[in-house]
Amino acid sequence: MATSTSGAIRRALGLFLASCLLTGASRAKPTASAGLFDRATMKAADLGGLKAWLGQPVQVTGQVSWGTQTLDAQGKMQMSFAHYFPGLAKFPGGNLIATYALDSDSQDDPVFISGWQISRDGGRAWGRRYSLIMQHNPMVFVPRTHDSLLAIPSELVQQTVGDERNFTGPGLLFEEGGKRIVILPDGVRLVNWPWPVDVAPNSQPQENWHVGLCLTGNVLPAQGGVLATIYGRKKGARYYDTMLILSRDEGATWRYYATVASPDPALEGQKRYEGPCESTVIRLADGDLMAAFRVGSGPSWNLRRNYSHDGGRTWGPTDALPAYSVMPSMLRLANGVIALSTGRPGIDLWLSADPRAAAWQKVDIIAHHNSCESDPTYRISRHDTGDYTQWETTAYTKLVEIAPNRMLLIYERDAIIRPPERAPTSREDRSRVFVLPIEIER
Repeated sequence: MATSTSGAIRRALGLFLASCLLTGASRAKPTASAGLFDRATMKAADLGGLKAWLGQPVQVTGQVSWGTQTLDAQGKMQMSFAHYFPGLAKFPGGNLIATYALDSDSQDDPVFISGWQISRDGGRAWGRRYSLIMQHNPMVFVPRTHDSLLAIPSELVQQTVGDERNFTGPGLLFEEGGKRIVILPDGVRLVNWPWPVDVAPNSQPQENWHVGLCLTGNVLPAQGGVLATIYGRKKGARYYDTMLILSRDEGATWRYYATVASPDPALEGQKRYEGPCESTVIRLADGDLMAAFRVGSGPSWNLRRNYSHDGGRTWGPTDALPAYSVMPSMLRLANGVIALSTGRPGIDLWLSADPRAAAWQKVDIIAHHNSCESDPTYRISRHDTGDYTQWETTAYTKLVEIAPNRMLLIYERDAIIRPPERAPTSREDRSRVFVLPIEIER
């Protein structure tokens, strides 16, 4: 995969970050009148024909992280602290919804719960948090009429205990730009799955055990309905497949549509190889679909990518992207630029001006974030520092285009995500979720 990382580009990015360090000595908070995309509050990075304008981070929420004691497979008590795994979506009318996990990152939690907040001014200010979503991983949202979004559950359960091919979960319908939420118990179904799927036994009642599928990533209008990304293991399998599912009733009922990628025998057995899992799919200018997906965790595990020429039914061979390694989020902007966010370690934004994303430019989001934050309780450490006294990030992100070529990127900094996880040391030792305004010129 070709990359453009010339010395000139690196020098330009270095000057950009240095400038931000000088001008961002205090936590500048854009006012509602100033706007998130006012150039006076943004810094530009010239990237070989593209210009990325990065604004000031806006905090969505912050809280002291807390832990849950659970038993591991050997029966030993362990502590697992909350990770945020943030998500972001835009209502048809323009309001924004941010979601994030409030439970610890363990399948043995006594409860799975996430919070949500609404912004009615394009991301400048965020309303109060409501701890209501019965999910852990980020969800996908299906637009509906009356300025509504249907939140599709990321975790599913067996429709009836013992049924390994039909699954269900709660649907959450956010109506009128978030003014009202309707909970639909078992309101989302995945039916007639083509192969058996295991469940994950845990401390909850058996009716609440999650199945080995995770519905997260994005949705894409297609085939007279919507396609959504999903990944999971076949019963007894060690590695993941990543797939597409199709709904023709606005997200209420889903069926298997196609397999995007399966485990690569050449990679099986390698340390931290997981198989194709967390994924994102976009439609290119020529109508083809392009998928990017995780296969492992860490800088040695680059994302993989492949294309479909027939609307997602069949997929070609994969290649490796320069980006790594978890939960990619991808957009094709109004000006044709393809944007991809991912990370671990760190958080990176990758941009491609090529119609088929043959070459990429990289922006270090953590470097920009820290250059704008003088308060150490707002700064983020890279996941590969080896310093377990610092705050890090899960590198789960989401990109949303809120106006032509203007994006918001949501991300977090949280408790150490590798053992030994530590308890908070003060009331200001907080987990935090941010959105960052980004505008792309070409």
